[in-house]
Amino acid sequence: MKIIPSLAARKNPGRTVGAGRWIMLVSLAVIALAVEARAASTAPAGGRPNVLLIISDDQGYSDFGFTGNPLVSTPVLDRLAAQSAVFRNFVVAAACSPSRAAFYTGRDHLLTGVWGVPPRANLRKDEVLLPAYFRAAGYRTFYAGKADTARLPESSPWERGWDQGYFVSGYQHRDPTLPNRGATLQPKGWTADILTDLILDFIREKRPEPWLATAAYIIPHLPWVCDDRYQQPFLARGLSADLARCYGSIAQLDAAIGRLLAGLRETGQEENTLVVFVSDNGMSHKAEADRELTEADWAKRNPHALRGHKATVWENGIRVPFLVRWPGKIAPGDRRQFGGAEDLVPTLLDLAGVLGDAVAHLPWTGVSLRPALMDATAFVERTPLFRLAISGPGSPRDGIADARQRAFTAHHVVLRGPRFKYHALPGGQSALFDLDADPGETTDVQARFPQEAARLAAECRQRWDEIVNSGRSFQPAAEGASRERPAKAKRK
Repeated sequence: MKIIPSLAARKNPGRTVGAGRWIMLVSLAVIALAVEARAASTAPAGGRPNVLLIISDDQGYSDFGFTGNPLVSTPVLDRLAAQSAVFRNFVVAAACSPSRAAFYTGRDHLLTGVWGVPPRANLRKDEVLLPAYFRAAGYRTFYAGKADTARLPESSPWERGWDQGYFVSGYQHRDPTLPNRGATLQPKGWTADILTDLILDFIREKRPEPWLATAAYIIPHLPWVCDDRYQQPFLARGLSADLARCYGSIAQLDAAIGRLLAGLRETGQEENTLVVFVSDNGMSHKAEADRELTEADWAKRNPHALRGHKATVWENGIRVPFLVRWPGKIAPGDRRQFGGAEDLVPTLLDLAGVLGDAVAHLPWTGVSLRPALMDATAFVERTPLFRLAISGPGSPRDGIADARQRAFTAHHVVLRGPRFKYHALPGGQSALFDLDADPGETTDVQARFPQEAARLAAECRQRWDEIVNSGRSFQPAAEGASRERPAKAKRK
């Protein structure tokens, strides 16, 4: 920082400044230097952005104020949305493990060995995860929260690219057990607050390297529990105890995210940090956990009347908002762009200027959405997204692959594009929906758009055959050799 002499001193260079005024000027300069030094001490070198990836758990499309729910309280996320590029036509997988596999690999989860939740989630060892690319580019990497893409010791966060990581075992919303490399924490308190504290400690470290931090919260996954102060406002408004707990847990998550964002401001890192927010899948079914929500409560939680729920491939199971904030670089506002979970890796690497080819990896199925982020009028062409129901009718069974698991007509799969969505239903049935006109998927339009239906039907079957023939899903991780080879790393 340069200290510029006052205008009076420049006009009268021979003039002597009084002792009192001199002390005041020096004091102000010292304070200014201290403030700038504090901001610079945590700013990454070379202008490369930090990346804060925030993932919520089972938070559906309607679980936000900014998507139009008048009852839920998400002031922090609403402000973040107002400051971000917002993708409202964004598709994840039907459950947590498959979505996270796609988030971290940039690939269709069915090609990674993750075809459901544990024990059907065994991320293959040859998959390269998001932090590996950032580490190769000189980033520090940190993980706190849910990690359920495998149940193998070698799949712990610190074994898959994060320098350090604390992961939550199960859904311990209070007093969690947090395994770490060489140690296990057993802190007391609300898990959301503890995970937030861990991330804040990491981003407050005064290091010159840029960082990637992943905050993987377990809210609002069942069971719904929260601090009473978050539940009481909803009870006071006349909501049922179950819905008040659900919305209270979401409010508690919102407050935790608010602390993370405040930490960026306080450390002078807000301007040079990419903040990304996404949920891993849609909202839990109203009948889960002994029918925690009545039909009336379900209607309140699902005001958009989207069909289905978590674990299904109807819109309410796989459609979520996707937010990206980078002050001064990415203009806030809605994006018409269609995207999906597997686009996260190529998009973040592209935005941060990190070379994906510096690390040998299997081919991505995702694409970079950077053009649409930098220009709201741009549109990135991408192929429709293939999704598989995780439970219920048309879902694979646990265990080793059998004839039923490999039979296309026994499953419920979809091919989801920006407008049209094709369902291949169990028993050889099918349906086509025009999501622009019918986001609730109520009217089959195959008869109106026969060519579109035929094209998507053929592509859907082709995608299924490619996945099955790859030998990478529908079997334990130890079985079936990979038929893909990682691409060779390119020299920088």
